[in-house]
Amino acid sequence: MAMGVGLRVGSVVSTAVVASNDPGSPDPIVIVRDTVLHMCGDGSAVLGGSTPVGVPGGTQSVSGFLPRVADPAGITTKDGSLFRAEDIVAGAMRCLLRECEPLPDHGGRTGGAPDIMATYPTKWDATAVDALRDALDFADLSYVSLMSDAEAAAAWFESEIAEKPGKLVGIYHVDDTGATVALVRSGVAAGKAFRFASTVESSPTSRIATALGAFGWLPANLDAVVVTGDGLVARDSAAIQAIAETVGTRFEVRCVVGPGPEQTAALGAAIRAAGFNPTTHRVTPIGLPPSYDVTEVIDAVAHEERVMARDAVGRSEEPPAEELPSPTTDDETPGKKRRRRLFRTVAGIATGAIALLLGIAYVVYGL
Repeated sequence: MAMGVGLRVGSVVSTAVVASNDPGSPDPIVIVRDTVLHMCGDGSAVLGGSTPVGVPGGTQSVSGFLPRVADPAGITTKDGSLFRAEDIVAGAMRCLLRECEPLPDHGGRTGGAPDIMATYPTKWDATAVDALRDALDFADLSYVSLMSDAEAAAAWFESEIAEKPGKLVGIYHVDDTGATVALVRSGVAAGKAFRFASTVESSPTSRIATALGAFGWLPANLDAVVVTGDGLVARDSAAIQAIAETVGTRFEVRCVVGPGPEQTAALGAAIRAAGFNPTTHRVTPIGLPPSYDVTEVIDAVAHEERVMARDAVGRSEEPPAEELPSPTTDDETPGKKRRRRLFRTVAGIATGAIALLLGIAYVVYGL
């Protein structure tokens, strides 16, 4: 039986999930704790619950540390001690792992102990992710892998709900300070995520359309949207559900609310840790690629146009389609190859630009 552990430290609650990807296996074990780390004078730590009393050296309780990761100012406790926020997050993850014990010494993807994956906020930049990675390594947690909340939420959807692999899934994550939109295709984030502050007046649909347009996609290219949340706003189930209904209706796409919805990423991380990997499945074509580079789509269109032109003039003496020379054969001169690459690059840029303009028009006039 393949098992995996998923961890997520949220701004208000933190979650650990132990799951198996085998048919007929028990439901995942979900452990939820308040994101308050009690650091005791004896060197121990407890996540959530009441402040431990009677501990030699006293106890320092810290909360609100997740947004401070990679902040060089660190966090100062009441007794004047200075800590790096990323070290506190690593300590919280260690506490979550302790709650999962005892884990078996088998069941992992390679036959050993179960794999462990932890998530981080999708809006983080590379500096924050690297800081957490260094903190985990320093805390002897180098065996814990990292992935974004959006990629984990998409893994949950593709594993539990999607009927076919290779989907373009939009992740709309709302928290107490705004919303983050990320696009995940076949388990991999399609470029950077988009952050929208709560002070900026815009609808969820316009935010998603903006993210799509940046990559040359339209709402019609979406296969599904997953709505997740964090913080106090995530406790307002009616508001979260209203977002999902609005997005689903306006875009005419399947839109679901993830479990919790704070627990979605932890559950998806456990699913990935147990061995589920959407990139190993057969990928189906989805709209335009998240790149303006020339792709096989351009080649296919050019090939079809050549065949149609040949048929129109009745050139039966030409070889069959399967014998037509490749668009870039070894027989071409370097000059011809350079001109052909230049033509394709220009064609790819034009295609992406047109799609981007259509996306902007959709935002301005269609929402």
